[in-house]
Amino acid sequence: MKDFHDMSGCPPAYLPDDVTDIPNLMKVLLQAEQCAVKQYTKICNMTAGKDHRTYDLALAILNEEIQHESWFSEFLGDGPSGHFLRKGKTSPFVSKFLE
Repeated sequence: MKDFHDMSGCPPAYLPDDVTDIPNLMKVLLQAEQCAVKQYTKICNMTAGKDHRTYDLALAILNEEIQHESWFSEFLGDGPSGHFLRKGKTSPFVSKFLE
């Protein structure tokens, strides 16, 4: 797994020493999501107009990552994320790839 992660372009998201410090934990998770957004944006830019299937999947995952980023940002008080309530394992973005 470490070798696979090292290819991701994102630094490891280490838990803070005090795992009961929820705001600090949320900051770590927010930074991880922000890096994921950058990486999936790069994949979308590399595949746009060239590899439609990969682009479609990367764009779906990118939308998920943007939503996750907004949740952590909202939790930290950076303003409303505008996200919607989702139930269960539903996803408006990646569900078509899970069938």
